[in-house]
Amino acid sequence: PLEGYLFPDTYAFLNKDVDVKTIVETMLDETGEKLEEYKESIEKSKYSVHKTLTLASIVELEGASANDRAGVAGVFHNRLKDGWTLGSDVTTYYAAKIDMGDRDLYKSELNDCNNYNTRCSSFKSLPISPICNPSMESIIAVLEPTNEDYLYFVADKNGKTYFTYTYPEHLAKRDELIEAGLWYTYN
Repeated sequence: PLEGYLFPDTYAFLNKDVDVKTIVETMLDETGEKLEEYKESIEKSKYSVHKTLTLASIVELEGASANDRAGVAGVFHNRLKDGWTLGSDVTTYYAAKIDMGDRDLYKSELNDCNNYNTRCSSFKSLPISPICNPSMESIIAVLEPTNEDYLYFVADKNGKTYFTYTYPEHLAKRDELIEAGLWYTYN
């Protein structure tokens, strides 16, 4: 229940004997302090703090750089606005309890509809909670996404992200990445 709310940072405590409660409270307080600057932006958005952190957690794992994260957030905003599924691999990995670097997803995992798998065709909203503790970069990307009409993105195995407007463009980029040996394959 605390995932997404514990701000990822380096913390200094008086000594190594600090108790867990103090650590958690410090991290929660830091999240509150970091979000305070964006309180008005969050209130003006259509998302609660919980939904902002949930979407930011997905953006955190989907985008490798600040620029990519703003683009990914823009794609997700567009998809949600248009009633689409997010189609995010990172939520599917999270649901399957598989680390992304361990292996590619199986088709059965892609098709397992649950409260996190946004690749499931009937899942047209955000997962029920964050899937990681997002950075400020990702939170800002959700609040200030790229203002483009992109509906698709793919990341290659090197972490480079490509944005496209249409499904045929998306497929062409995917085919290009497959041919270059930069595409994830599913077994």
